[in-house]
Amino acid sequence: MRKFKLFFIGSLFLVSTLHAQQTNLQRAATILQWMKDTQCDSIYACFDAKMQQAISSSQLKDMWTQVEQQLGPLEKEKEWKQDAIDGTVVYYTDLKFQRAPLRFLVAFNSENKVSGLRLLPVPPEEKPLVAPFDSTHLEESPIEVTTGNYKLPGILTRPKGKAHLPIVILVHGSGPQDRDGSIGPNKIYRDIAWGLAAKGIAVLRYDKRTYVYGKSSVPEGKEITPDEEVVEDAVSACQLAASLPFIDKRKVFLAGHSLGGLLAPLIATRCPSVTGLILLAAPSRPQDDILKEQIRYLGSLNGNTDEKLLAQQYQQIKAAAPQIYWDYLDKYAPVMTACSLSIPMLFLQGERDYQVTMQDFAMWKLGMFGKTNATFQSYPTLNHCFMEGTGKSTPMEYNHPARVYGKVMEDIAKWVTQE
Repeated sequence: MRKFKLFFIGSLFLVSTLHAQQTNLQRAATILQWMKDTQCDSIYACFDAKMQQAISSSQLKDMWTQVEQQLGPLEKEKEWKQDAIDGTVVYYTDLKFQRAPLRFLVAFNSENKVSGLRLLPVPPEEKPLVAPFDSTHLEESPIEVTTGNYKLPGILTRPKGKAHLPIVILVHGSGPQDRDGSIGPNKIYRDIAWGLAAKGIAVLRYDKRTYVYGKSSVPEGKEITPDEEVVEDAVSACQLAASLPFIDKRKVFLAGHSLGGLLAPLIATRCPSVTGLILLAAPSRPQDDILKEQIRYLGSLNGNTDEKLLAQQYQQIKAAAPQIYWDYLDKYAPVMTACSLSIPMLFLQGERDYQVTMQDFAMWKLGMFGKTNATFQSYPTLNHCFMEGTGKSTPMEYNHPARVYGKVMEDIAKWVTQE
């Protein structure tokens, strides 16, 4: 009996060791596999102290047996996802049993121990929160932003029958984004366009070159830089906007979000038709500093604090773009470039933003100190997409239906239309 006990303890130690070497998403999938295989002792070994007090290994086995008795055999397992509930990151998959679906949900503590395990009804699918388009007073028409051989489809939104309009050109953040700034069920650039148009401002937005052309966004044999990704097409869009007959050429504003905000001062130096800048969640610090900070933050949400793993993630992200891309950003000085401009600038920042933080906002403020052409506004409850939330911001909240906070459009419109 003693030998068996020693072997059992050794097995649990091995299970715990293997479990610790996985990512939380992998751990959650392993827990489900053990549940299906009725390896409930293995699951119990990964519980934290509270969970071990709350439920026994035999109760785990009974729980799964009862589910199959009531709902029939498991037929399909959907992809794993993660979300945040009251600030706790959870991992879940939807399971289709013969007679009904259930959601299998696992949470972990900072020591990678299971702190929560539940089988729940699958909630109804969330629908996007879309403000109705006011077709009575607004109109949208297709446009095309052209840079050399690159043609990018887009949309112009404006009040019907109005002339001498101010115009805002929306410039994307990083990644291959469409004209609407689609992320999950949300469309942040469309929200901004419709919100500003309702306040008497024309808005031009377009599909990003990397969204339309992918790897063909640069000529064969050339490596991409932020010029090809963002700057060249933004200049073309601003020139197109300024040429429209119903636009007030004294009020041509470029609104850059994230990477677009970082590059907005540079774009303005190359396009004299731009008469003002709106920088939405614009980075001001070296990209390496921001990238490492983001990786550590996301790692802390998942309980992953291993420096080697974080370093690997950093290298993987860096490898996604050529070195010339990062060298370009390293040489570019956004705050100094903004300081050299005399046109008015509006800096907007969500205080819950973990991608571009209040530290970036503070550096813009410091760099623009004494400049009467700079205006600053931050919002305590908003994230990187300028959508409301509570607690720590996480990537998962972008997947929940939301709209850009109305006060953001109000503040932009008030600033743009002031004399």
